[in-house]
Order: sequence, then C-alpha cells, then structure tokens
Amino acid sequence: MKHALLTLARSPLGLLIVGIAFGHCSKILPVNRVYETDKVLAFKHPKPHYEEHILIVPKKAIKSLHTTTKTEDQPYLAEIFHVAQKILEDNNLKNRPYQLIINGGTRQEVPQLHLHLGIGESL
Repeated sequence: MKHALLTLARSPLGLLIVGIAFGHCSKILPVNRVYETDKVLAFKHPKPHYEEHILIVPKKAIKSLHTTTKTEDQPYLAEIFHVAQKILEDNNLKNRPYQLIINGGTRQEVPQLHLHLGIGESL
C-alpha cells in the first residue's frame, strides 16, 4: 500500500492528492509518526538514507520552497523548523550529527514541500 501511495503522489495529480492527504486525512496515513501538530506531520522515512531519517511535511498543499507565499505559508514554514528542533531535543539527538534538507527542482520526487531530517551517518 505504501508503494502505491508513493506512486500516486509522484503522478501529475500528486500535488492535489498529497495536499488533501496531509491537509485533511493525516490521521489515517499509514506512516510511522514521530511528531505531529495541527500544521505539520513528522514521520520516519519509509526508505531511510540515514541512521535516523525523518520527513517533516506541512499539512497544507505547498508544491515547493519557491512557490511559498509569505502570508499564507509562513506559519507552516515556521512550524516545520520548530518540529525539527523539538524532535532533536525530545529524543536527545541535538548533539549527534544531523542535516536538514529541502529538495527542489528535479531532486524533488513528490510535489509537496517537505524537509528531510537526517541524523547520524548516511546508509
């Protein structure tokens, strides 16, 4: 089921589907939740590239970093970084090596803004 959802997210209808899924149906998504607020969902990456690999996704359809609007999207962008900080602090990970990555352009496989929180060594 996870593979089917990822394939669907990568399709031309991906932004609409992903936006609806994260915006209105996040409670039923089959993901391994790490942290959740009213604006953001953080979950373990299904195909991790780091010892700990967490995706942090706004619960609003935002295609990419370059399509954000200051007034509408600012609270979601701020919440993404707040959630990354909380995950590091709450799990005593802030002293381990970590990266926050935002993919864009052809490096962005799914048309939904999201951050990768990679902790520890890459796999």
